[in-house]
Amino acid sequence: MSPRDKLPYLSFLECDAIIPDPCFPQRICFQMVPRNMTSPVHLSIVIPTHRRPRLLPRAVGSALAASGPGVEVLVVADRDESAAQTLARWADDPRLRLLHSDGPGGAAATRNCGVAAARGAVLLFLDDDDELIAGYPDRVLAVAGQGRAVWGFAGQLRRMADDAPPERVAGQGWAGGLPDRAVPFRRKMAGLSCGAWVRRDLFLALGGLCVEQALDEDFDLCCRLLAAGHQPWFEPEPAVILDRVDTTVRLTNSADLETRSACSLRTFLRNAHALRHERGAMGFLAFRAQKVILRSGRRDLLEELYRNVPAPVRIGLRAKRMATVLRGRAR
Repeated sequence: MSPRDKLPYLSFLECDAIIPDPCFPQRICFQMVPRNMTSPVHLSIVIPTHRRPRLLPRAVGSALAASGPGVEVLVVADRDESAAQTLARWADDPRLRLLHSDGPGGAAATRNCGVAAARGAVLLFLDDDDELIAGYPDRVLAVAGQGRAVWGFAGQLRRMADDAPPERVAGQGWAGGLPDRAVPFRRKMAGLSCGAWVRRDLFLALGGLCVEQALDEDFDLCCRLLAAGHQPWFEPEPAVILDRVDTTVRLTNSADLETRSACSLRTFLRNAHALRHERGAMGFLAFRAQKVILRSGRRDLLEELYRNVPAPVRIGLRAKRMATVLRGRAR
């Protein structure tokens, strides 16, 4: 008996297969809006959402407005029964599909659910509180279709207040295209909110997003892509408008320090060895993890970090730690 026969509700999703990987729940999702899109789909925009009735329509509207033929928009509701009503105005748009995640909760599992149902060969991720800028999906398809890269990200604009114009985020990426050897490792790392895209077959081959990561699942994915030898394509022209209004509650500004520390350490432990060929990778991931762990006061996590780094890196970490302590005392 095939997986589809065991789980017949997957048949109308046209998933390629049930992914035998812990990152993907066995019961993947069910479709809440009928799909009648007949044209070929080349790119799938995946938008996870959890109770964002005010912000979600803006994200979905921007994705639909930014997309031309061959693009579908997949909204994946994580235990959010209000999503169908929120998106009712687009009920007749064949490009939009609303799915409900019935696996583990959280951003990583919800995105994995969307990927399992996606029909496009290329995935583009968008957060439910951000906006996609017109033309970016076409630029992604041009790069991916020509085989110039298999994943990438782009510049961003940032809105700090509801009534303020967006401003450009500085210090992102490099001049554009694939990075040369002079580009430091840290510049190759990007959140999924940075117009991140990846070929679907590669995403699945790497096991999808790690559902253990309540945070930092995007950096973990970047690490695995780089460890597999795939350099990112950077598009300097902004792809998204990020919502950074103080009143908007996000995982990144609401998670406790212990969760942040555990996730940062896990990203290091899962990837540092595999990235030994990437200049500066181990140092960047280790110093990044230590910075968060020191704020949490979790000495056990700090000792675990020190046990898993080479002596030269450990000396640098301790020197940085001492400098931080001395600065604190000077204040």
